[in-house]
Amino acid sequence: MGKYKWGAVSAVLTIGMLAGCSATPEKGGETAENASPSASAAASANAAKKDDEKKDEKAAAGSPDAWKKGTRVGAAGSLCELPVSFDVAKMWQPKGLKPEDGKLLGEFMGHKSARGACEIDAKPAGHIGFIRVWTTDPTKKSPREVLEEFTGEQPRVLKKEFSDTKAGELPAAEVSYTTKSPLKDEPQQERAFAVVTPKGAAVVHLGGFDNTEHKDMLPAYERAKKSVAPVS
Repeated sequence: MGKYKWGAVSAVLTIGMLAGCSATPEKGGETAENASPSASAAASANAAKKDDEKKDEKAAAGSPDAWKKGTRVGAAGSLCELPVSFDVAKMWQPKGLKPEDGKLLGEFMGHKSARGACEIDAKPAGHIGFIRVWTTDPTKKSPREVLEEFTGEQPRVLKKEFSDTKAGELPAAEVSYTTKSPLKDEPQQERAFAVVTPKGAAVVHLGGFDNTEHKDMLPAYERAKKSVAPVS
C-alpha cells in the first residue's frame, strides 16, 4: 500500500512540475505584453526630462549672469532677441537694446538702414570694444547688398574688402574694412558679416578701441559667426 501511495505522490509532483513548466512561457508572455506600456512610460519620461533640460537651458540663457560662463543670444527669452542666434564667448556681456535706443544708436553712428539690437561688451573679458548686432525689417536684399549699404552709411571708411562666406549654415557676406580715426593716425580695422532671414537681416559688427584690441577680440567674433542659426 505504501508503495502505491508513494507512486501516487510522485505522479502528483510530476504533474505539478509539468504544469509549472507549461505555465512559465504563458507568464513570460504576459510579462512581455506588460513590458510595452513600461517601455512607453520610460520613453515618455525621457522625453519629458529632455524638455525640462531645454527649458532649464533656455532659462539659464536669459538669466542676468548667464554671460559669465558663456551664453547664447538671439532666441526668445535670451538677453538679446534677434532674427538669428549665436554663441557668446565667456565673460562677454550682452545687452538687448530697446527699439528707441537702437534707433538712436543708428542715428549716432550714421546707420539709417539698420537699427541697433544688441551690444556685447568685451570689458568684463579684459578687452575694450563691442560686438554689436544690427537688424532690419524683412528684406529681399542679399547679404552682400545689406553689408554694402551698411558700410556705405558709415563715415570715414577708407578701404573695403567683401567676400561671400557662411555664418553657421546660412549664406552670408563678410567685409573687412578700415576707417579713419579722428584721434589716431593709424587706420582703424573693423569687420562685419551679414545674414538674411525671413524675419529680417542681421549685421554682426566688431570694432575695437584700437587695432590690437580688434585683433584680440577676433576669436569671439569668429565664434559668433560659426555658431549662427536661424531663430524659429
